[in-house]
Order: sequence, then C-alpha cells, then structure tokens
Amino acid sequence: MEFRILFSLSLLVVGILGQLVEDNGPVHYCFIDPPVKQRLSPNLLENITTCTHLVYGRVSIDKDYPPYPQYSVTDVDSGYDMDNIRTFLRMREYHPNAKFLIRLVRTAPFEDSVVATKTANALMKHVKSKRFDGVLVMFDGIHLEYRSSTAFLEAMSEEKSMMLVFGLSGRRVFGYGAVKRLQEINPLVEHIFLDMGELPSNEEPTRITQINPLFSNTSIPFEETIQGTVDELVKEGILPARIVVGLTAGGWKFEIKESQDPLRISHGIYAVEAGKRVAYQDACKARGAVIYDWKTMNEITVYRQMWMNVNLPLMKAMGEKIKWILGQKFAGFGISDALTDDPRGDCGTDPLPAHRLAMQLIRNTIPANPAKCTRLCYLDPEQVEETFPIDNLRSDYCSHIVVHYFDLDLKNNVVVAEKAESLVKKIDQWRTKIVEIAPKLILSLGSKQVTGVWQFLLGNDFRRKEVAEELVKSMYASTADGLEISWTLEQMASDFDKKNLKALIDDIVTIDVEKKFELVVAATPQSSFSDFYDYEHLNQTVSLIVLHSHRLHSESLPFTGHSSPLRATSSMKDPKMTWESLFNHWAEKKVSRSKIVLSLTASTLSMQSLADMRSSASAPFGQPVFVSMLRSKKSDIHSQQEVCESLETGTGITHWVDVADVPYLRRYDQMVAYENTLSSHIKAVWASMKGVGGLALHNIHQDDPSAVCNNRTSFPLLDSLSRAQVCQKCLKQHDFKKCAQHDFVVSCSFDLKKNMPLFKTDIVPYERCTEVVVEQAKLSLGGNITFKDSQQEQVLRNLTTMRPKMLKCGMVLSLSCGDSEKHLNHILGDNMTSAINNVMSVMEKYKFSGVQLDCEKAIRRGNHIFFSNFVKKLVKKFENTKASNGCNRTLSARFSPFTRTPSSYYSISLLNRLSHVSIRMTDKNQVDLPFFFNTSNPDFPSTEKFVKLWKNFGLKPEKLVLELSPFGWQEGKKEGEKIKMTQGETCVAVGNKAVYQQNYEILTGSTSHANGTVHIPLIEDFRYKIGYIQREQLGGLALNSVNGDDYTGICGRGSFPILKSVYSSTKCR
Repeated sequence: MEFRILFSLSLLVVGILGQLVEDNGPVHYCFIDPPVKQRLSPNLLENITTCTHLVYGRVSIDKDYPPYPQYSVTDVDSGYDMDNIRTFLRMREYHPNAKFLIRLVRTAPFEDSVVATKTANALMKHVKSKRFDGVLVMFDGIHLEYRSSTAFLEAMSEEKSMMLVFGLSGRRVFGYGAVKRLQEINPLVEHIFLDMGELPSNEEPTRITQINPLFSNTSIPFEETIQGTVDELVKEGILPARIVVGLTAGGWKFEIKESQDPLRISHGIYAVEAGKRVAYQDACKARGAVIYDWKTMNEITVYRQMWMNVNLPLMKAMGEKIKWILGQKFAGFGISDALTDDPRGDCGTDPLPAHRLAMQLIRNTIPANPAKCTRLCYLDPEQVEETFPIDNLRSDYCSHIVVHYFDLDLKNNVVVAEKAESLVKKIDQWRTKIVEIAPKLILSLGSKQVTGVWQFLLGNDFRRKEVAEELVKSMYASTADGLEISWTLEQMASDFDKKNLKALIDDIVTIDVEKKFELVVAATPQSSFSDFYDYEHLNQTVSLIVLHSHRLHSESLPFTGHSSPLRATSSMKDPKMTWESLFNHWAEKKVSRSKIVLSLTASTLSMQSLADMRSSASAPFGQPVFVSMLRSKKSDIHSQQEVCESLETGTGITHWVDVADVPYLRRYDQMVAYENTLSSHIKAVWASMKGVGGLALHNIHQDDPSAVCNNRTSFPLLDSLSRAQVCQKCLKQHDFKKCAQHDFVVSCSFDLKKNMPLFKTDIVPYERCTEVVVEQAKLSLGGNITFKDSQQEQVLRNLTTMRPKMLKCGMVLSLSCGDSEKHLNHILGDNMTSAINNVMSVMEKYKFSGVQLDCEKAIRRGNHIFFSNFVKKLVKKFENTKASNGCNRTLSARFSPFTRTPSSYYSISLLNRLSHVSIRMTDKNQVDLPFFFNTSNPDFPSTEKFVKLWKNFGLKPEKLVLELSPFGWQEGKKEGEKIKMTQGETCVAVGNKAVYQQNYEILTGSTSHANGTVHIPLIEDFRYKIGYIQREQLGGLALNSVNGDDYTGICGRGSFPILKSVYSSTKCR
C-alpha cells in the first residue's frame, strides 16, 4: 500500500558528501568483492548515495554439472552467524532504489548452446531464490567466438523479472568476432559493462600495463585506452547510452629487472614476474619517486626495482576520466571495488575516496536546475585575449553568451567584427564539452557604430532590407541561437530613429521565415527616457530587452558617479540614472517584466577626482572631476583582479555608498566605480523581488576569470549573481479536495495555545496548506502520549471538530520524544510496541493523518539505531491503514539546527525513502536565520549554507522542504537579545505605513520606532524564498507557525497575508 512520510529536520551540517543521482542521470555501479573469510560490513556504502547498481563478488560459474555458482566459505551460510550475501542484501536499507546484482564469471566456453541454455535457466532460478534483482555476467575468455555465449544470454534474458547486464574486460573487445557477437548480445541486456581494469596487453601477465589509461601516448596504443576501446564499440553501432565504463580503485604493481632503469619503464615492457593488483590503501603508503602521466591520468611510483601505477582518486586523475565519460554521454561508470578504495581511511582522507569523488562529479555534471534563470554573459572579441580561460566558466553561470559579432558598414552594410569568428569558435568548442544543456549563443549587431551610421543604413528602405537579408543569411549559416540589435554606442536622436529601428525588426522577423533564431534588443538609458522605443512593438516581437543599466554614468561627465547605482542618493546630479528608475520606466510602459534584462559590468569606471578624500567620502557622487581626451588611462584600474590587487597592496581604499548600494575605490586622486560580490548580490536579489526577467553581466573577461583575487572562485560576480538570482514561477494552488502527492509542499504549523483569544481554531487556513502540523504532544515513559495541560487537549478537540471541513488536507500531530537520551532509550528499548500502539490510538481519537516526531534532543550515537527502527515500524503500521480522511498516513520528524554530522545519527538513504525532509531554518527565538552568508562572518549559519550542505550529503533536492518563520523581532535591552513579534504585533507597534529598509542578505526588513528597531520578514522576502525553493527544485516550504502570521488582518492586507502570498503574486511568471 502506498504511503507518504514527512521528515522535518533542522540540522547544522558541516562536511561535504555526494549528491544523489537524478532519475535521468548516469548510472553508477558500485562493486563489493570481499576476499574469502573476510566479513562484510553492512554499512560499508551507507553514505555513498549515488550507487544505482550494487554488484556483489566474482562468483565462478565454470561448472556445468551441477549448474550453480561456486561460492566461497563466507559467501553463503557456512557456520558464520551472517554470510556475506545476506549482509550485502541488507544494504537495501541504505540504497532502497538501487538494483542489487551478483557478478557471475565464466572463464571456460560452453560445450554447446544446449548446455549453455540449461545452465542459464538453472542459474537464473537460483539467483532469483537468493533475492537478487539481477545478474552481471562476465565472460573472461574467448567466449565471444562462440554462438553458445549468445544462447546463454538469450536464455537468461527470458526471465523478465531479473535485470541482466553483460560485462567484459577491455582485453576481450578486440578479439576475433567480439564486436559482432556484442551486436547480438546488445538488445538482450540492460547495459554492457566494460571493465577497463584489464587490457589486451594483460594477455601476457608479465607485461607492464597502466591502469585504466584514458588516452594513448607514445607507449600505449589507442586500443589499450578507454577512448580507443569505447570508440571500437561505438563505431560498430553500440550506442554510448548502452555502455558502462568500469574503472579501478588502486592499480598495478610490477617488479622490474635490476638492469632496468625504473624511470625509463613504460607500458608494454616485460617485468620479472606477473603484475599484482594493489589496493589504494596500500598504494598510498608506497615510497619512491612519483611521476604523473597526463595522457593516462595515472600516477606512477618507482622505488628501486618496484614500478607501480595507480588510479588516484583525485580530480586531476580519476576525476578527469569520470568527467570524460560523463561528457561523452555514456550510460555511466562503475568503480571496482569498495574494499580496495581505502574503506577505513588509512590514507588520511575520508574513506572510499574514489566513490566520494564519483558522487561529487555526478552532482556537478547532472543539471541541478534545468530551468535556469535568464543570465546573459557579454564578451567583446577586441578585448578578449586568446588566453582567456573559458573552461573556467561554469555552464550554469550563463543562460546566453552574447558576442559582439556584426559591425554596420557604410559600404558593405554588414561585416564580421575583427577576432569575432575565432572567439565564437572557441565558445562553440567550450559548449560542446558541457554535459548539461549549453548556454545559447547570441551574436550582437552594431554596438560600436555611431548613430549616424545607423541612420544612413536604416533610413533607406532598400538598404535596410539588404541589412536584414544579410543578417538572416549569416545567422542561418552560423551556430548561433539568436541575434541582438544593439543601437547603443550613442543614443537615438529622434522619433525617426524609433521608426527605423521598428522597421528593421519587422524586416528581420519577416525574412526569418523558419524562425531559427530569437531576437534581442539592447536599449540605452538616454533613449529610454526620451521614449525613442516602441514599447508595445518590442513587447510583441522580441524575446528579451537588455537595458544598459551598466552605463548610467560616463567618464566624459564633469562629475563623479557610478555606472550602475541601485537607487538615487541626494548628491546625484541626475536621480533618474539608477537601476530602480530605469526599470520602473519600462515597467510603467506595460512592457512584460519577464522580457526585461538589467545589466551590470565587470569593468570599472575610473575618474580623476578634483575633490579631497574627505569630501568624496561624505558625498561620493556629484564631485568635480578632471575630464580630458589627453588623460592617460594606462594607470587606471580596469578589472576585478586589478581592484583586488590594489586593495591587497594597500594602494586603494574601498568605500560603500548606502542607498545606491554600490562600492567605489579611492586610489590617490582616482575614484574607481565598480561592482563587487555584495553589490551584485543585492542587485540580483532586488531584481528577483521585482520580477525582472533576467540579468546581464558585460565584459565577463574582466570578472577575474583566473581566480586571482582569492585563488578559489573564477568569475566571482557571475558566481554571486547565479547564487542570488531566482526566477519566480507562479504556483498553482493545490486541490485540498483530493488525495495527491503534492509537487510543492506547504506545511503549516499550528500552536495549541489558548492564550491567543483572537486566534480561533476555525480560522486555521487549511485550504492553503497541504498539511496542518499541530504543536505538540509528548512521548512519555511507558510509551504513553501526553499533552502539556488540559487546555491543549481542549484546543485539539476544537480543532478535531472541524476535521470534516478540511477534507483531504493532512492534519499531523507533532510528537516530542523528551530531552534526554536515557528517556528515549527507556521508551524505544522496552516500550516500543506500546509507544507505536499509543501513537496509532491518538491518531484515531483526534483524526490525525500523520505524526511528526520531535526527537532530536534525545537522539545520540548510542540510540540512533533504536530511532531508525522506531520509524521503520511506524511506517509498516501506516502502510496497513488509511487516515480518517481516506488518504495515506504520513510520518514526520523534527530536529533542531545543532546536529553537525547527520550521517553519524541518521541514514541518508533512509531519509531519501521518505516523502519529504523539512529543515527548520530558525534560531531559538523561532526567528529565521540569515538566508545568505554574512560577508563579515562567513561561518555564521545561513539557510543557503544548510541547503547546499544537505544536498551535498546526498539528500535529494525534491525531498527537502525549507521551514520558514513569519516572526520578526525587536532588539532587546541586553546585547544580542531578541524579543519575538508576530506580523500583527509589528503593525501595531510601527503602523501600517512604516517604511522598511531591506536587508538583502538576511532577507528581512527593518524599521525604527519610539521603542527601538523592529526586524520582520516581509512578503517580498517570503516570495523570494519561494523562488529560491523553486530554483533549487526543493520539495516545498513549511511555515513554522501560522499563529505568527497576521491572522486578524490588522496590517491592512487581509488575514494570513504571508501564507496567502505563496499562491498570489503579480511578479511571478
């Protein structure tokens, strides 16, 4: 019977593990091959959460009579209290969605097809009885030369309830008739597993060989590499999507002759004796000279007469191999095996380093958010050097890359700009490397032509149509996805220019009959405020309108300013020249917000100030500057990295301009206006709250692409924008009349307090919630369920009477497990059955559809297994009965934000089996933690940090629900003291017309009144958080107390404005 379970967790997490595989992501085969007499640990791969297939052993099936696997003494029950196969199958607890396979190895060919068929039928029946999900059959011999091998697999494939995978080593691919036989086998199996641990050179055991070489070099032929082997299969029609590439944890070790120079040994040379496989935990301790082979991506260690090469579990070694495999769109990869991958951490790092590396790469390779926000990245070919490290540009930083490509020419109409073709070629090469969907390429027209050139070419109908025809023809011949029309070097001069721009757009749209590319238009602030654009026409014809809000000030002006201030300050000469004014102007013209793109730049604006340092600090804008065409700009600061260098050397001092929310740097007589990560973060959050369609960063080549500033983050402004920008999609309100698995959870907590006379139970807005969580009962000794007092029970009875009105909305009881480990041990150790029965009884009595366990305070390393068993047994109970509303019962749990290593207390794989995992992002006062990291204190806990770390620990994003708070606070008399306030109390204290100052990192508004400063989350903050949840593809949100919302409507926005804003916004799309 189907059931739903909700786990509400609030845990402070430190450490990074891998993220789970998406349903459409690459497969990850995890192998476990325990040596004879070695006992297998059931939690060996507990936190390796990306395993889609777990494969046990290398069990021989060479005997045809009887046709059964030849197990070792520890594989099956032989006097041991738990055999390894049963222990292996117990791992389903940690990998509930993985397929559990047994690897059967055959070295001798079958006598004939009849014998092969009989053996296959007997084996499948036997394996099925062992409760495996399927079989990985490996032929370690010349089987592919015989038709009987196909007959064997045909017979096995007839058992449809069992998965069948065929495996072979790299050394067998080039055998006689091998590929032809694989073509026959291919449709019979789920995957073809290609074990690259053995190569053709391994036919002679004494020949020195590299482990899993990726590319060929002078000593390694092409067919001995991963690339060469898979190419052989692909060219014969075996699609990459069918191939799983097998990698090896550890390497090869050889003893060489005394006469041989260890430093001159290469692949293929003969050793003294046969090579030996070496586990990584042994290889990492080896002494000797270390050499890195950049072609094979292996580390070679030589010491006296010992030569060893190892598949290092590092990004530059095995990581490069995995990235290549993922980039080639293979089905996936496997790693053999966990027991040779330093399972105890003997090498001084976390256990299982190769498997953890695989998790990290799967996380980075699979698109975390396929519906990206619109973010345009601009490059100018004349300014971009050939050494520009485009590979440092993360694929999710840009949705579009815009290149200045076309120039207008009085003689030839349209010409390709200098260096543009080579830059586009470089970008196209980069786009082909990206596993996820590559950013779109937009070619820009005319951004370097003066208005006179535009007027000459567009003013004549014949010339204008020629321009349009040449543009469309060039676009059809290119790899580009769009064209930008950028009449922006100078502003337009008249309505005549407005008419001609409109005509050019119409000509291009008409000629582009195949609709092969999208159209983008760039607009200057000056032309905008002069209304030289046909707003209605642009709204109907173009995809995006890029406002040049990064050019709100010019170095030719005789006073200081900033290129992109957010708002106007009192000292600004022209208060219209701000992001806010420019955006409002276009929005007031009824242009769709989703089409508007606001710009900022990674370049700087240097001005030679005539004011002293003190004057410019108090009023930085509007100060006189020296303007001259003859002024040398060689000593100016031009880029982000130069800003960093000036600050680090102490030659420059940075200042922050409030209201405008921008920085500037003062160096000697120079005033340098620029963007930093904070100003770009604020702009991204502000734009997201306003519903702006997208953002654009110009001159990204000056955004520290080589990470000079901190040696860690390339393109820091883009990184800041990508973190902070969200795209709010309108949520469709769920149907509370139906039992359904909701795409977006809205969990509402209701406090059983009677000291709120205005909050009556009949006004609980259940129709807005997918479930109402009722606070709170206690699990006491003996397994009994108790309430704090009789008043709570009375409120609960009142709430129960309205249960029929709630229809299919869930009603969940929050249940505390006490405050001590000893208390919970007594309950779960001796009275677990009684506790479970009492839980069921309370649910029936008060018509609850679920229970939320609040047990974090009582759970420690010594009893977390008890807790897990308690949860599992409750689940089984819930499976057998429906809730009173006819829907499936739900189970939930809740934890405070102090658990630093959740994998030490809870099974991540168990959490991923649950319907949702809620993380409470509030402090002890029930007030939200800062949403983003604090720049002055990066270690301070934040919602963003928790979400990232939980996902990195392996929690599926769609399982994660953020718990938010409507409460605000007033600063108390003591330092750090917070006095909690509801939304309604805040309005009473400061009035409905109070003006709030937004904090774009904490995501609260603040305002001062007679008794101090009040901080409160605003509707805009709440809507932004919803957008963040959507962007990260999380499961939903939980409101930690509907009691804290304005349930009386005293603020003038109706009752429950915070909760209602989930489904209502004019700024979503």
